[in-house]
This record gives sequence, C-alpha cells and structure tokens, in this order.
Amino acid sequence: MNVARRFEINFALAVTLSLLALSLARPAQAFEVAPFIGQNFGGSFVDANTGDSFEVADSNAFGLILDFDTEPDKQIEILLSRQNSYLSTNDPLFTPNPLFDLTIDYYQLGGLYMIPDYDRVRPFVSGAFGLTRMVPKGTGLTAENRLSISLGTGAKIYFNKSVGLRFDLRGIYTALNSDTAIFCSGGCTIKVNSSGFFQTELSAALMMRF
Repeated sequence: MNVARRFEINFALAVTLSLLALSLARPAQAFEVAPFIGQNFGGSFVDANTGDSFEVADSNAFGLILDFDTEPDKQIEILLSRQNSYLSTNDPLFTPNPLFDLTIDYYQLGGLYMIPDYDRVRPFVSGAFGLTRMVPKGTGLTAENRLSISLGTGAKIYFNKSVGLRFDLRGIYTALNSDTAIFCSGGCTIKVNSSGFFQTELSAALMMRF
C-alpha cells in the first residue's frame, strides 16, 4: 500500500473517530449542513526542467461543509470541496495553452470560531488541514495526493433557528516537494520547482441546522 493511500485511510479514520467521540461526549449538541457553490482562483507552479509556468484555470467549485457544535461559539468543521478545471501553460505571448483537464478535491478537518455578541449575523474565522487530491484526465497520467491546510473567514446569516446562508472566503495551501515529479505514469509530465501552490475559494451556501 503506497503512502498516499495510507494517508487517505488514516484521514478518513480520524474523521470517523472525531465524529464518534463528539457524538458520545455531547449527544444533544446541534450540527449544521451547508452545501455550497463558489469559485476557485489561483494555483500555479514552475516546471524545474523547462522553466514553464503552469496555471490551474479559475473555475467553479462546489461541495459540502459540516459543522458540529462543541461550545456556543465553537464548532468542529469538515470541508469537502471539488473544482473541475484544467492545467495550462503560457506561450511567449502569455496566451493560455490548455494541457489537460484537472479535478481538484479538498478533504479537510478543522474548527470554526464565531465572534460572540452577535445575533442573526455571526462573523467567523476557520482553519483546517487534510488532503488535496488532484486527478488529471489523460492517457499516461496519474492522480496526486498531497497534504493541505486552509484558513478562512466569513459570516453566517440565520433567518431562524433552522435555516440560513453562509458566505466564505478561504485560502488553501497544498504542499508540494520541490523537484518532485507529478502526474507520472512511466514517464513524468511535470517536475515541480515549488514547495506548493495556493488557491483562494469564494463560496456561498444554504445552511441547515439540526
């Protein structure tokens, strides 16, 4: 079993155990489900062999956020996000040159803190860590699994005790080992000359509280 696969299993186990511990410790606590849509921006790195700059195209994102109350102003948060995009490089005239379609999934576990002394509008900050999975579409290309962290801010707007809207601005950093080849299967497509890449996610969600 490779390292990436072991990490996926361990991360899924950690999420499961965290939710189980939370449910046993505080069986009466509420939780929130927030399916969202948004836009992801940024994400670039340099090929160590050619010096070409590769860019992840800005595109739509969608996913699900789960929040579990631990204290009146604190929650455990699970983030699941998907972006369907493509990877491109630029020619000397800086015209995007698409290489292949690329799906980026984020699986993260963290926490959220809501600023107290607010009523229906609750500003918050959040942070999480987990896995970025990048899946290229093309012959001879393989998926990559990398560690990632995120920090965000936003606000929850409650219409009543059960329904509201949520708005997020989140920065996500995915770690890449410098001089590591990615998307390889036999031969290697890109040899990264970077420690990682950064994306910004802006999203809006319908929030349901139970």
